Amino acid sequence: MVPVPEDLEERVRQYINWRMSSGIAAEWSEEAVAELYGQLDGASRAVVRTVAQGAADDEPVTVARAADAAGTSNREALGIVLELVQRFRGLGGPAFPLLVLDVAEGVGDDQRIIVMPRDGARVALAVADRS
Repeated sequence: MVPVPEDLEERVRQYINWRMSSGIAAEWSEEAVAELYGQLDGASRAVVRTVAQGAADDEPVTVARAADAAGTSNREALGIVLELVQRFRGLGGPAFPLLVLDVAEGVGDDQRIIVMPRDGARVALAVADRS
């Protein structure tokens, strides 16, 4: 057991839950991700690529960083994440595992972290590199 500061307990708990459920990305096919990616506008593609690269590099991506990469507002970047989850599910695949973690009290929403499993990030980056 590793001690965790009280102000980070909830985020760590969410991260552990997310990591435990990240095996769902193994069900993704590159073709299904390519189909979704092909339907996206430039801002959405930028969010996918930024978050996937962050996951692959083990560098957390904040909402502000994703918004900056996409040339959008923080609110729009959060909307893009929700849209991606819903659109991928609409294609009949498992949920597109992008997750926005809560921040500690007093930290701005723009510092919320957007994460995805590393195996899903590899698939998303492979598709993005082909496009």
